Amino acid sequence: MTDDTAFADAGESPREIPEVLTILLVDDHWVMLEAVRALIETDDTLEVVGTASRVADAIQLARALQPRVAVIDVRMPDGGGWAAARGLREVCPGIRLVAYSSYEGALLTPTIAAAGISAFVPKGSDIQLLLSAIHGENVMPSPSPLSPAPLHRTTSAAG
Repeated sequence: MTDDTAFADAGESPREIPEVLTILLVDDHWVMLEAVRALIETDDTLEVVGTASRVADAIQLARALQPRVAVIDVRMPDGGGWAAARGLREVCPGIRLVAYSSYEGALLTPTIAAAGISAFVPKGSDIQLLLSAIHGENVMPSPSPLSPAPLHRTTSAAG
């Protein structure tokens, strides 16, 4: 038997075992970290492998754990989500970065894109939006500065 398939009974067709995505959570509020962890871990295909409340700690954990996805608060002390994004990309070049923040503004979309973040989910959104972003759906604020930043979804083949 390989790691990719499982057999229920002899003679049945193999079925795929879903790949588990490893996740690093980065937020300066401990209560938020624990709440988001609990919500994410309701999805059997996701595993939170680490949490960090400081940018330096997030980078150190990412170097050691090599998570596939990082969910990052945009506004934090010590450089915030932008510094975390740069540092995480250095130690995990293929990592998917998801911004998760209560901060929204007209300059958010270009700033997020420049930091290499591929999705943005406002805190307080339905958990399914965050799970979709973690799984690879690109969720970003509307680029129009005239609107109150509604979200739109685009699908992406790249993770």
